[in-house]
Amino acid sequence: MEDLVARCAHAGIAVAPATDAAVHAGTATLRHGTQLDEVAAREVTVAGIAAGDGPRLLQVPRLRRRQRPHRGGDEWRTPLPPWAMRLAKLLRQVRRALGDADLDVHWADDGRTCRLISLDRA
Repeated sequence: MEDLVARCAHAGIAVAPATDAAVHAGTATLRHGTQLDEVAAREVTVAGIAAGDGPRLLQVPRLRRRQRPHRGGDEWRTPLPPWAMRLAKLLRQVRRALGDADLDVHWADDGRTCRLISLDRA
């Protein structure tokens, strides 16, 4: 796992420890050859934790080169929240650094930057 994170950091991807301040965090499931990435996210602020909401499930489209992340992968093409747009860009960077592999990406977003926390091979 550390080797994968080190390769991502070497490729210029923002990597952060899990203790950094975050607003949203979760896990993105990347699978070889799929067009959508499954994301389970939750708000990790005090208000979000107090609300007790479960994880929000999203389908984030796999971005191609120069493609902008603005619509979700559901049948209504729902607009993505800003943190999901940043996450889609992060996932594109991870794929560029590691190739098209089956990965579970743990991430955190502080409202400005989406950062990689850890990676697991699926």
